[in-house]
Amino acid sequence: MKRKLGAIEDCKTCELRHKSVVCDLAGDDLAAFQKGKHSFHYEANQPVFYEGHACLGLYLLCSGKVKLTRSSARGQRQIVRVLDSGQLIEKHAFRDGALHETTCETIEPSQICLIEKDAYLGLVQRNPSLAIKLIQLLSCELGMHMDQLDQFTFKTARERLAGLLLELGDRFGVKADDGIRVGLTLKREEVAEMAGITVETAVRFLGAFREEGLIGLNGRTMTLLNPDRLARIARL
Repeated sequence: MKRKLGAIEDCKTCELRHKSVVCDLAGDDLAAFQKGKHSFHYEANQPVFYEGHACLGLYLLCSGKVKLTRSSARGQRQIVRVLDSGQLIEKHAFRDGALHETTCETIEPSQICLIEKDAYLGLVQRNPSLAIKLIQLLSCELGMHMDQLDQFTFKTARERLAGLLLELGDRFGVKADDGIRVGLTLKREEVAEMAGITVETAVRFLGAFREEGLIGLNGRTMTLLNPDRLARIARL
């Protein structure tokens, strides 16, 4: 973890502050928040923390993108989430003695704030509105976990991959003349890890989707040519 001089943004002028529950504060609360945070800069493909290690505080992604992965005892790895600017990286860190449930690695140059947990909980105790927003945030997180469980329980590999492509297009897509260009370059291995399938299966289905005219592939750049058909395949 490298601290970059001059990289700490002033929260008062941060455009993402009002979009993030964690730091949507004002007045004395915002001043106290800034005292309890430490800002760090990472280059692309750098680890931020590792699964199983102790949580040092709350990690807020101020800029850039990161991926969260989990590993099995057999060394298998799955990407459970890709996050972009303004998101809290792990939400279970409020627990006493919390350990990281995932490994966090940057996808592109990123700035991350480490927020002292005790100082932040003091803000929550003084600010009922903030407490309500955090409860809503954690409730949404539980719903997302249930949706993810349904994906792996009830859907085939082909359906999961189609759903993943639509999610990437919705979150990171940019409209182009020929469709929706996904503004996130991923290796085939990473696509497979996100969909919970083997690399061979991901390559086979991506090739099939391309032959069917559903997607365009140019290296790691992907364009969704027929989102409606993908949605039908994903049973959305």
